Amino acid sequence: MPNKPHRYLYKPNKNTIIGGQEWEQDMCRRVIDWCMDYFYIDCKICLTLGPYRDCYGWCKEGKKEHTYDVFVAFNQDLRDYIATLVHELVHVKQWETGEWKGTGEKEAEKLQYKLTDKLWKNGTI
Repeated sequence: MPNKPHRYLYKPNKNTIIGGQEWEQDMCRRVIDWCMDYFYIDCKICLTLGPYRDCYGWCKEGKKEHTYDVFVAFNQDLRDYIATLVHELVHVKQWETGEWKGTGEKEAEKLQYKLTDKLWKNGTI
């Protein structure tokens, strides 16, 4: 597989985060930036942090092209919280690349903790 050129298209801090405490917003911003670079995608995320409501996370395509609305419940332990955000960002990657099998859940479930642990080990969070 050829090496990808250094990401220069993605512009950090263009994402919107609603809810949560300042430290949570900062952490989520770093996770989003890392995932955008890792997946080699460039899009805008509107992340809402709030209490659990029927599920721990969801995402959907936004009204404009390359925009996504993501929700993550903040009332879970920290590792699960980050893994939920990563899980939803895997779905964003699937939409951006147009590549997934079935519902895309198997890939998201496979990667959510693997990438969360990688984020932890490399000091992103």
